[in-house]
Amino acid sequence: MPRFLVFIVAVRIEFLLWGCGQNIAANGSSAAKKDSVSVLYSEFHDFESVPDAQIDSTKAFSGKRSGALSPKIEYGFGMEKFLGEISSFKSVEEVNVSFKCWMNKKDPDAVFVLSIDNYNSIPNKNIMWEGKPIVTSKLNDWDDVHINFKINKLFIVRDYTIKLYIWNKGKNTFYFDDLLLDFIKTKK
Repeated sequence: MPRFLVFIVAVRIEFLLWGCGQNIAANGSSAAKKDSVSVLYSEFHDFESVPDAQIDSTKAFSGKRSGALSPKIEYGFGMEKFLGEISSFKSVEEVNVSFKCWMNKKDPDAVFVLSIDNYNSIPNKNIMWEGKPIVTSKLNDWDDVHINFKINKLFIVRDYTIKLYIWNKGKNTFYFDDLLLDFIKTKK
C-alpha cells in the first residue's frame, strides 16, 4: 500500500476517534459518547486539493492550505446532497461537525448552517434551517470547534437535499481546516 494512502487511512481513523470521543455538542449541551453513536456516513475535508477561491495558503493547521473567509467572501465550505445518497439515511438523527478554526476576533459573527430543502415542490421549500455560532476559546491560534445538529425524523426524506456550509455574517477574516462531518444515529 503506498505511503500516502496509509497516511490518509491513519488520519481518517484518528479523526473518527477524535470526533466521536470529544464533547461534540455546541453551546455546552451534553454530547454523545463514542460508544453511544453509530456513524452512518462521514466526510473529511483537508482543503489541500480543492480548486476554490475560498482556499488559502496563508495559514493551515495541516498541510499547506485551509479554507478562508474574509470581508469579500461571505460563504465558505459547502456540502450538498440528496438525503437518499447517504447510507441508511432514514436512521440519521444528528450531524456532528468538527474542525480546526483560526480567528483573530473573539466573536466573528459566523455560523455553521444545516439546511434541508425540498426542490421537488413548487416553489422550492426550505424544510429546516439552523445556524449555530462558530466559537473558539483561542485567538490568533488554531482551536477545535465542535457543533451538533439534531434533525427531526419528519425531515429525513429521500428526495430532500441537505446542505452544510459556513456563513460569514460578520464578514470577518478567519480560517478553517480539517473539517469532519459525521451523520449519526444515536444508540438507545
